Amino acid sequence: MAQGSDESSEEKTEQATQQRREDFRKSGQVAQSREITSILVLMGVGLLFYFLSREFLQNLGVLFTTSFTEYFLAAARHGDLMPGIKFALSKAFMVIAPVMGIAVLTGILSTVMQIGFLTSWEQVSPDLNRINPINGFAKIFNLRNLFEGTKSVFKIIIVSAVAYLVLKKELEFTPQLVQLSVAQIFIYIGMVIFKLLGSICALLVMLAIIDYAFQRWDLEKRMRMTKQEVKEEFKQREGDPLIKSRIKRIQRELAQKRMMDAIPKADVVITNPTHIAVVLKYDRENMAAPTLVAKGADLIAEKIKSIARQHNVPVVENKPLARTIFKTLKIGQAIPKSLYNAVAEVLAYVYKIKGKIKQVSEEIAQEASV
Repeated sequence: MAQGSDESSEEKTEQATQQRREDFRKSGQVAQSREITSILVLMGVGLLFYFLSREFLQNLGVLFTTSFTEYFLAAARHGDLMPGIKFALSKAFMVIAPVMGIAVLTGILSTVMQIGFLTSWEQVSPDLNRINPINGFAKIFNLRNLFEGTKSVFKIIIVSAVAYLVLKKELEFTPQLVQLSVAQIFIYIGMVIFKLLGSICALLVMLAIIDYAFQRWDLEKRMRMTKQEVKEEFKQREGDPLIKSRIKRIQRELAQKRMMDAIPKADVVITNPTHIAVVLKYDRENMAAPTLVAKGADLIAEKIKSIARQHNVPVVENKPLARTIFKTLKIGQAIPKSLYNAVAEVLAYVYKIKGKIKQVSEEIAQEASV
């Protein structure tokens, strides 16, 4: 029990691994600032009004004038409201649809800019822990919610202050509005709104930068891992080190067994003489050159020599050749041309001892000259 409590209270001091980051992303936990989305939506809507303000005013003018003249009178005379309602809805749609479209488009663009394309159902799936009053009460006092609350208050202050300063300056022009036409008044109001939105967006950019930096910092903090978590993840990804070491040990034992089984069929064992032993085999029908079939140092070298003596495989002492082959060749590799002459001499000596009539020296010498 004590050990379990120690692990649960272990500090998260390790940086998040790539697997941890991918798990957070799959669950929808990413660094995303809502303030960036809000600013882009405001800017998009503001630019839309700026470039399409004439069309908006025309549609609004037609909506009010036609609705309260032709259709209102027709409804009063004939009692049919449907034509007026359809007309009003169509004109309202022409005004609202572009605004809604640019808001949705900028919202999607903002999300893609911050987190890329991501689909996660975990954030919208039912979770009883989210409605747990105890958990909800604890979340009220965490740093993230404190920052969100402070940010909301700061936004209200910024918007109120900017609106006050902009409108206060425009109040000086208010008495002159009586001299303007209805169209000019609408244009003036649009300019004031555009100026107001621009000023608010300019100040909220700084808030968005701070908010995004905080979201990244908070995400990195939540993704941090304890040393035990890093170990567990490594085990899951790479496998248990004990099992891996056991597999490697078994593989080494099998490789060594195959190597020892090849010694009785070999032609010669070349030694250091005490520390190194290399085993060569040459079958001129199946091999282009003598091949290293076994090698070893110290105890393995002694075992190689013992097996060789048991099966009457000649053991020849040649320190330089044994060291060169041991250091430069892997088991299964053929002797390089640079060692043909030295190996040929050893094999010729071995074949003489065995009483075999083979012209190995000449054959290998010929291949070396090719």
